[in-house]
Amino acid sequence: MKKYLLLILLAMLSGEVFCQNANTLFVTYSRSKPQPVYNKDVDGGAGYKAVASNAFGIRYLMKSSKIITFETGIDYSSFDFKLDHVDMPNIVIPDITQSIEVVSIPVYAHLTFLKYFFVNGGLLTDIEIDKKNTDIDEQTGIGFGLGAGVSYNYKKVSFFINPFFERHGLIGLGKQESGVRQSIINPGGRIGIGYAF
Repeated sequence: MKKYLLLILLAMLSGEVFCQNANTLFVTYSRSKPQPVYNKDVDGGAGYKAVASNAFGIRYLMKSSKIITFETGIDYSSFDFKLDHVDMPNIVIPDITQSIEVVSIPVYAHLTFLKYFFVNGGLLTDIEIDKKNTDIDEQTGIGFGLGAGVSYNYKKVSFFINPFFERHGLIGLGKQESGVRQSIINPGGRIGIGYAF
């Protein structure tokens, strides 16, 4: 009898612990400090200082009665970097800022637990647009992203806060200027407001 009571109790709690997700469309804003990194050790060459950058996007969370659901969307990011150089005494070298613009399509698994918490992660398909004259390798390629966050639903309106870590263009599909590939690491935070349907 105790086994059955425990089984019934666990079944009842699972509805609260792992909540069901409705189809939800979110509008998102992200703030981050991206930085180009080399995929191998490199001696010499320019360094970069991260500058706070912005991203805007739309995310879609697919309806599911499972604890793991599908998350996708599209993000537009504008990444800014300051060229890091060695200062010479009595010589003023002006700051040089370089920018890249990337459109990313995430294909994530989204795990919701304890009603308000979630983790998400998966692959990013990145396309660099409006290529400017920068020393940074083209970021068109495949990357990945990981995150965790808190969400709150009020009737059909949803809100979330999602700290994340992304690596863009890890596997490059575009032109590579240097002998060793650079990709962008991008730690930051994302907020979103959505509507469930």
